[in-house]
Amino acid sequence: MGITGAALVALGIICLCNPLSTVISLAWIIGLLTLVSGISTLLNWIRLKSYFPQSGSILLSSILQIIIGILFLRHDLALAAIMPIIFALFLIIEGANLAIRSFDYRKVGFKLWWANLILGIASTILGFLSFSVPGVGGKTLSLCVGIGLILIGTVYFTAIFAINRFERKLNDNPWIDEQ
Repeated sequence: MGITGAALVALGIICLCNPLSTVISLAWIIGLLTLVSGISTLLNWIRLKSYFPQSGSILLSSILQIIIGILFLRHDLALAAIMPIIFALFLIIEGANLAIRSFDYRKVGFKLWWANLILGIASTILGFLSFSVPGVGGKTLSLCVGIGLILIGTVYFTAIFAINRFERKLNDNPWIDEQ
């Protein structure tokens, strides 16, 4: 866990320092994952098509995933250029959705509904900012990935300390009968 945590923190720092490389790497990783997903969906379709005779949409989906995966792998630089646009669209749509849902949370008595509203508005503004200022989207995407990796790595380190403390408490407990 310690090595994984350290690797994740280091990778997060690298992502923060190299936004362009991060976006290109994300395009490649998304392509690889989409290709693997498409192949596994195709294999499942081949295995299960006799049980689901109306499964043509699964076949179509798997073929599209394979094509998209190959496109991402072959044209990672071009797709890295549009990934910030995709990210900006995601921020706008999800931010607006979060802001709208916050009013539903208020109706059901959720006390922190206003935090969802603020985060939704902030996400929407960040999405529009990503469209209007070139380079902001890629840097924002890289920043989110980098901070996320650092946080996950930190959680690994915290887990190590928690596990060690728990083991010490177990060893110090006189009520545990060792056999």
